[in-house]
Amino acid sequence: MDLKNIFKNNSAVSPVIGVVLMVAITVILAAAIGSSVFGQGPARSAPQANLDITAVNVSANADDDIGKGYIKFEHLGGDPIYFESNSTTKVMAALGGTSEELDVTGLGTLDVGDMLTIDMRKYTNTTSDYPFDDLSSGDTVNIKIIDVQTKQLICDKDVRF
Repeated sequence: MDLKNIFKNNSAVSPVIGVVLMVAITVILAAAIGSSVFGQGPARSAPQANLDITAVNVSANADDDIGKGYIKFEHLGGDPIYFESNSTTKVMAALGGTSEELDVTGLGTLDVGDMLTIDMRKYTNTTSDYPFDDLSSGDTVNIKIIDVQTKQLICDKDVRF
């Protein structure tokens, strides 16, 4: 056997290296796809709740500021809604193209059968000229309750004062 002929005959080296590389690439891709698919947690959904939102304590006297700008949430059924200080729920109110996040921290949990009253004149981050200070009879305010974690809408209602 001639040692020089063994090193000169390279006809089977290229296909073997090609097959080894293809197997390695396939294994790496399968591991990457598997880790991304199995690494995700279960899909989360927003709480499902049936809420009734109404205006309360609307004063008949236009000059009377007492009771203006309050809304009442009534939980009629479904999952509880959490309004704690580290809340995963935010309440947005819109009037005449101006939208504000209402301050709902410290209000606790709204369970089935519970009622909760919110002063619409308390804002979290005020960027406008207090749109709910001058509410009058006939104004319609759009109220949206949003689950922050899933970015899904829990409730969207128009409230007429």
